[in-house]
Amino acid sequence: MTDYKKILFAREGEITTITFNRPEAHNALDRQMSDELQDAVRRVKKDRECRFLIFRGAGETFCAGDDIKDFLTWTDDDPYWQARQYQETAQMIEDLNPITIAAVDGVCTGGGLELTLTCDFVIATDRSRWGMPEIDWDITPGWGGVTRLARFAGRRKAKEWNLIGQLFSAQVAEQHDMINRICAPEELNAEVDALVEVMSAKNPITIRRSKFALNKGADLPLSGAMAFEIPIVPFANKPGRFATEGMEDFAQPETRAARRKLSKNFWQD
Repeated sequence: MTDYKKILFAREGEITTITFNRPEAHNALDRQMSDELQDAVRRVKKDRECRFLIFRGAGETFCAGDDIKDFLTWTDDDPYWQARQYQETAQMIEDLNPITIAAVDGVCTGGGLELTLTCDFVIATDRSRWGMPEIDWDITPGWGGVTRLARFAGRRKAKEWNLIGQLFSAQVAEQHDMINRICAPEELNAEVDALVEVMSAKNPITIRRSKFALNKGADLPLSGAMAFEIPIVPFANKPGRFATEGMEDFAQPETRAARRKLSKNFWQD
């Protein structure tokens, strides 16, 4: 599938952008958009040159989650198959080699919120609104709202948000580890660009190793998770080769300063 109707897919240099494109419906995910999203994520998974995947929403909203009206067209066995598809897409996003960034403005609820939980970074505007309202439509979230969310915000808040279904602010989401950075709507693009710039200066192989250890280790007992920090070939960037470029740069004051220039004071305001 390459002729997408309900998402926009753009590749520029090392950056791929997937934009949910149903602004008239708050970018809600109907079945076609869900199929297109999964296909697009598979394309990114196979793209060895892509280093960044950015999720956006068309208009002044991110994604309101599943299109509830679309559920009325489902057959009896569709809920199982669709839930499995959602979970597969979410896991693919979490396991991608590229850095994943959710650029969130406006509504971010249900499946939209669940998608952000799979991303490496979330930058959101101060007017964004978050929540898991499925309870009021007699629905149990199907791709992370009651599982990943509890691992971010804790069991107590995950129960509150899922069982009551209220909306909450970006500031509350940030307090519970769901947002890295809050900004004004007009600053969202610049904040994403700044993050891409600072991450572009880092070794992509080291990023992949660290992402794997962070994602997989978080679900294991500490004694098992620590094994991810002991590579078969320590610090290897190529099979059988001990990589020393970064350490050599550290030993030289000029190159050490250059390597740390973008990172050391990032997001410190």
